[in-house]
Amino acid sequence: MTALLVLDHLAKRLAGDSERWLFRAASLSLAPADFVAIMGESGVGKSTLLHIIAGLERPDAGHMTFRDQSLDLLDDDARTLLRRRHMGFVFQAFHLIPQLTVEENIALPWRLNALPRHDMRPRIGTLAERLGISKRLSAWPRELSGGEMQRVAVARAVVHRPALILADEPTGSLDAESAETVLDLLRESGEAEGAAILLVTHSPTAAGRARRRLRFDAQGFHPL
Repeated sequence: MTALLVLDHLAKRLAGDSERWLFRAASLSLAPADFVAIMGESGVGKSTLLHIIAGLERPDAGHMTFRDQSLDLLDDDARTLLRRRHMGFVFQAFHLIPQLTVEENIALPWRLNALPRHDMRPRIGTLAERLGISKRLSAWPRELSGGEMQRVAVARAVVHRPALILADEPTGSLDAESAETVLDLLRESGEAEGAAILLVTHSPTAAGRARRRLRFDAQGFHPL
């Protein structure tokens, strides 16, 4: 199967220190419908790696391709467009927009990609019901608990059926039952819709739901 995402010896220096590296030689191939969990100690650069893949940061060395397109050659606008159309990101800090309701936050990728309007509300309704936030769609982010914000962030990441889902600790603020629901939804996005999933987690239980589990450190990826 043709790879969806290929990382070839990606490397990133520590901020403010050009002589020291956060990580080096990070190489990985991700196919459609692949589900990979990344584990590792805090501070080794797991979140930074996801930001690089999404085009929010740039690597200091190495190469990356997405659907056989070299991301090294894209400017910031092109990276933003690619991320908007083909990626979903569950940020560790959620990054909900405070001026938008829950429903409007979830709908944001749909609207930005100008997807068919008549399909939007049913899709949001299905996700909200599944994640237990259907009664919170008119609420503002400031009115939500941490667990509710996390579930809204998950719904927003998958609503437009992206080809690649980047999930940074997506169950960190959830109880066990809600965490299972989120992991089920992510896995089904891969199995039913062909999305590749890259999951950063400290939870062995969450990592156990992935098809592949990798440890990440300063020297890159290692099998678990």
